[in-house]
Amino acid sequence: MPFWLYPQPIVSVEFMNPFSYRDFEDDKLIYVDVKATDQSGRVFIVEVQIVVHPSFAKRSVYYACKGYSDQLQSGQGYSRLKATYSVCLLMRKLWDDDMLHHHFQLVERATGDVLNDSIEIHMVELSKYSGTIAKVSQSSLLEQWCFWIKYSGEHTAEELQALLPGLAFLRATKELVDIQTITEEKAMYDSREKAIFDYESSLIDAREEGEAIGIEKGEAIGIEKGEAIGIEKGRIQLLQELLGGPTLSTAELNALSLEELTSTMMRLQSKLRERNA
Repeated sequence: MPFWLYPQPIVSVEFMNPFSYRDFEDDKLIYVDVKATDQSGRVFIVEVQIVVHPSFAKRSVYYACKGYSDQLQSGQGYSRLKATYSVCLLMRKLWDDDMLHHHFQLVERATGDVLNDSIEIHMVELSKYSGTIAKVSQSSLLEQWCFWIKYSGEHTAEELQALLPGLAFLRATKELVDIQTITEEKAMYDSREKAIFDYESSLIDAREEGEAIGIEKGEAIGIEKGEAIGIEKGRIQLLQELLGGPTLSTAELNALSLEELTSTMMRLQSKLRERNA
């Protein structure tokens, strides 16, 4: 049965410091955020991923397996092993579908029998969540958490408490408020946000520089207008993803002229610069 149907109090939490970039020089902003153990011994590895590399799926399997095997000390029997759940909150799209939540288990292919109390991986692609504040109270529990994770920073504690009055959300909102009032922790979170914005901006700069080089080479051999439109659409989609706000559909982008696409792109770039200021 899903672990969320049998909640147990958390008895220990280990924070994997996301601000120690020295340990992640070749893989910045990719880190394990929290490792928690509940009262029954189940292990939860919770990650927030800003940049999702193609190898992320294999990486999540590695950390889930490590969390499972690390439970045993020398001389202990395998019967002591408890279920390990890897919960990955992804800010970028990893799977090419419309599923918000992907749930992986060890399953016998012929019978469908699940190897219980072993390893599960849950991936929630927050970039696919498009719920609105007007509908959040009628949304599923998963969608409500997606709303809280993505947009809690845009609302006051009172607004969040009115929108999501459940006990778990009230506790999460209280923790958020507490963090904002603790100077040291707030400084760390501000540092993290700045690092994220800087990294995203560097991705845009690198992409635009590469596109500029490509355009120059293309112009030398006669680049077509359709290629330029395609480049502008790609830039707009990337900026929309980084800003996490309302997005234009492919059909809406196709209806815009090159001049309109350029104007839209410049407006989005300006918003990103204002957010990073």
